[in-house]
Amino acid sequence: MGGTYEPIDSVRGITNKSSGKMGLELAKEAYIRGANLTLVVANVTVEIPSVFNVINVETGVEMNNAILSLVPDNDIFISAAAVSDFQFRKKSDKKIDSSKSLYLDLKPTTKIIRQIKKINPDIFLVGFKAEFNISHEQMVKCARKQISDAGTDLVVANDISKQGCQFGSDNNEVLLVDDNVLSVPYASKKQIAKIIFDEISKRL
Repeated sequence: MGGTYEPIDSVRGITNKSSGKMGLELAKEAYIRGANLTLVVANVTVEIPSVFNVINVETGVEMNNAILSLVPDNDIFISAAAVSDFQFRKKSDKKIDSSKSLYLDLKPTTKIIRQIKKINPDIFLVGFKAEFNISHEQMVKCARKQISDAGTDLVVANDISKQGCQFGSDNNEVLLVDDNVLSVPYASKKQIAKIIFDEISKRL
């Protein structure tokens, strides 16, 4: 959960505005329902209750390694983190001189979600798909592409351009996509977490 951080040099890096709020609400709901769970936590703005087993990570590589170590021994994996799509080909071990122009050489990061089913084909895989200012039809198409690419069992898709649904918001409006599409109207992330687990329960 949360957003990963990819270092440029010893003091700078790139990240995103993911807060971890959705991930935390999912964790709370799973705990209430009796699940034995582990949170893989990157950069978040929320306080994680001490009751949870937590693995702290920073970069996408660290998150990838932590998740892949957990996948074989779990029944459900919910991919609620905002993992960077890019990392730097070469990181400076020193602070880069700010008086000079800087060109960043990026390469795509490994898609964690595409590895899950290869390691544990029986795991129930829930993916998240955040898009920006696209139509309902495009959102469903993007979600179903993830299903095709990663074998996701259920995708939670949302448009972060909508007012009140941005990264860090307390509320959201989502689509739950598999063979069917369930539209969840604007609601608190706590309520959305309940609905997500209700849908997971129907499929297990």
